[in-house]
Order: sequence, then structure tokens, then C-alpha cells
Amino acid sequence: MAFITNDCQQVSFDDSFIALTERERKALEKSWAKIFADEIFPAIDEERFSVLYSNKASRPNTSVNIIIGALITKEFFDYSDDEIVENLMLDFHLQYALHTTSFAEQPISDKTLSRFRKRCYDYETLHGVDLYHDCVKDLSGKIAKIIKLNGRTRRTDSLMIYWRVKSFNKKE
Repeated sequence: MAFITNDCQQVSFDDSFIALTERERKALEKSWAKIFADEIFPAIDEERFSVLYSNKASRPNTSVNIIIGALITKEFFDYSDDEIVENLMLDFHLQYALHTTSFAEQPISDKTLSRFRKRCYDYETLHGVDLYHDCVKDLSGKIAKIIKLNGRTRRTDSLMIYWRVKSFNKKE
């Protein structure tokens, strides 16, 4: 599979975004998808993943920024692979966030995600470099903005809270 970057980020004439009402556009502009589409998606460095693909002329890869964006939103919403694939087909927020509103068919499947993770794993095993982790680490400041994470606020792990409540209830 040959590596190609995703340079097509323009709205096409048959883009479903054009059909939105003014009210729907305003709602979309206020959602998390707008920040993701404008700040995180364009900041995904696809080139770092070129090492996972062949230099030979062959079928092009699914756009890496769409795969990475799908994997990040999958974690945001705690989706399974099947759920992110289904929600990308049906949820306009996800399509907008991943710049796929003009696609006749959404470009990822559960196999796309598992094969990409396998390529990343194989590369890490061979070279000791976790490409996905490094990419997300580079995007972490922008991601923190989306989830409104304040670095000065100390947070308690929800699992700790669960065990505290559980042990407290046992004492009664």
C-alpha cells in the first residue's frame, strides 16, 4: 500500500455540509467538532506514518489523519472499533471533525483501524518508536483544550474514587 497524504480539505459541491440549515451550522460551530476540525485534525502529522507504507506504486492508503482522528475520537467517547465506524457513518459531528462530509462513503472500517494499529505495533517492535503515542503526545495541548482540561487542577482518578466508595460502604 502506497503512502499518500490527505491534501483534499476543501468543501465540494456535493458536500453534505452545504445542505445544513443556518440553525444546524450554528449548532455545529458551537460543538466540539468545530475545534477538532479546525485545530486538531490539521495538526496531525501524517508524514511521520509514511514509514508504515510502501514506496512502490500501489493502492493508496486510507488517509492517516482520518485514521488518527478516528482513533482519538474513539477514545474521547469510549467507543469500540465497531462503534466509531458506525458513528462516523451516521454522526455528522464526526464527519465534520474528520473532514469527511463530502465523502460518498466513509473511508474507515474496523479492519482499517486494526490493520493500522498492527502496522504501528510492528514498527514499534522493530524500531522502538511508538508513532501513535508520539503523535497524540504532540497533539496533547490541543486535545486538553477540547476537553477543557486545566493543568493546574489536580484530578483524582475515577477508579480511586470507586474503590474509596466501595471500601467506605463495606465499613458501614
